[in-house]
Amino acid sequence: MYLTLTDLVLLTSIIQSLSLAFFLLLPFNIRLVSNRLLVATLVFFAAGLGEIFLYGSGLALEHPNFAYLGTLIGLLQAGTLYLYAQSLMYQGFRLRKEHFVHTLLFWVVGAIFLVEYYLQPTDTKMQILLERDHPGVLTSPLLAVTIHAVFLGYLYATIRTINRFGLGLLQIFSSIENKQLAWLRMLLIGYAVAWTVSMFYCLTAHVSRSAPGTEWVAGVGAVTGFVFINFLMVNSLRQPVIFSGLAADQAALLEEETAPRFDQTLKTRLERQMHEEKPYLYSNLTLEQLARKVEAHPREVSRVINQGFGCNFFEFISGHRLEEAKARLADPANNSNILQIMYDSGFNSKSVFNTAFKKDVGLTPSEYRHRARHDHIGTGPQS
Repeated sequence: MYLTLTDLVLLTSIIQSLSLAFFLLLPFNIRLVSNRLLVATLVFFAAGLGEIFLYGSGLALEHPNFAYLGTLIGLLQAGTLYLYAQSLMYQGFRLRKEHFVHTLLFWVVGAIFLVEYYLQPTDTKMQILLERDHPGVLTSPLLAVTIHAVFLGYLYATIRTINRFGLGLLQIFSSIENKQLAWLRMLLIGYAVAWTVSMFYCLTAHVSRSAPGTEWVAGVGAVTGFVFINFLMVNSLRQPVIFSGLAADQAALLEEETAPRFDQTLKTRLERQMHEEKPYLYSNLTLEQLARKVEAHPREVSRVINQGFGCNFFEFISGHRLEEAKARLADPANNSNILQIMYDSGFNSKSVFNTAFKKDVGLTPSEYRHRARHDHIGTGPQS
């Protein structure tokens, strides 16, 4: 037996997945529930790639008793991905007995495979393997579509959860650079596209019997797996905080009471606080901290910002920081460089600052400073 380029790519992705899982098993990492769930996801993902490797290399025909095991184990990653996203986002997340329901796909498909394949004699197993058109799927098109549909449903639910989390962050934090999961959402969207293509391939294979052959399927699986694991590794290294705990207890802060009333007095108090104390200059200001300053509950402050100013907490604080930055940039006596002005105004991310400034003013900070000082165009309050 010799290994093709596809086989080597698959093996590389499997080794990478298991290596990252091993890293997360170290004592200072495994204490977090999120890391445990990621370990499980990586192992299940590697098992799915192992199925494609057995299929593409022909080893499944040499060892029929190992066929489909990778598929079965790989099905568990749908639930663990969903739970992993939950554990990253919310403080106090704990695995409970009711989470066992997320293994249901594994047990149902496992029972079908047990009856239809594993309990069959070797000759029947070989015939099934020779007739199948897709790695890890029996010849039943209904089963293939069901597996794909359930998996895609989990990916969709996970992506929606991440989207809601992102919106919640804007209600609580003024700086969200290290808290966002945009890269994970992008990764899952790409994974969902791959599973959608796979589902259509299954339908084509079963209906027209003219789908691409083994090498094409194994090649696409290898590329998908390689991109998935490397995208995960690169972005997780760029946001290492996810290995030490990334969470936000949004529900406790923003839980609404029945029939809330808008508090005009609180709005006035909040405006005075922003003008006189300038809490927005603290780069990591949170809704809870601001609420303490005005002696109100976070949900009340959030409601006043949403209804009284027509924006969320992040936009509210960012707006004040932009006005501060514009005033400092337009001040002829301020000789600080733009980066220092950015920090002095409460921003702690150059990309966020530049994007917000260009969107608000239509100019870069340096262009604004030049025009404000030389053409006497001052659109921000002077300090």
